[in-house]
Amino acid sequence: MDEAGEHHLLPDGTAIDVRPLRADDAEALAEGFARLSAQTRYTRFLNPMPRLSGEAVRYLTAVDHHEHEALVAIDPVTRDGVGVARFVRLPEALAEAEFAVTVADEWQGRGVGSLLGEHLAHAARNRGIRRFTATMASDNRAARRLMQKLTRHLEQHYVGGGVDEVVLDLAA
Repeated sequence: MDEAGEHHLLPDGTAIDVRPLRADDAEALAEGFARLSAQTRYTRFLNPMPRLSGEAVRYLTAVDHHEHEALVAIDPVTRDGVGVARFVRLPEALAEAEFAVTVADEWQGRGVGSLLGEHLAHAARNRGIRRFTATMASDNRAARRLMQKLTRHLEQHYVGGGVDEVVLDLAA
């Protein structure tokens, strides 16, 4: 995917643009995070997080598009970011990367996460990544459904405290 991104239609017919995240998206990322409900923030980060620190925003937007990739979904009418998906390659296992997707509350359940996940999995495969790992709340059914769409082989390991470690085989 080039920097300009791609135009898509969601299953309900709504238009959406998907493109690589850029460093100049920092302010929009922080604003988008602020619009998330407390539940969505908790589901994504597994702890209450009222705002993103400046350090977190810098990390989340400092993508090199190889070891750390992030894609953003944008409403083409408002130009608001409505979702972001990312992977970060694990230095100790170069064919493996941590994976995460966040979708704005009002856009959840409409296919944004699936679209971002599919694009991210494709980008990962092109970079030699064969497995995604994700740490998630055990009761996060939406994330589990998304992951099952991306692979035929999904492993789940209960970590404790209502948290699972999930491994997706991207080569399957």
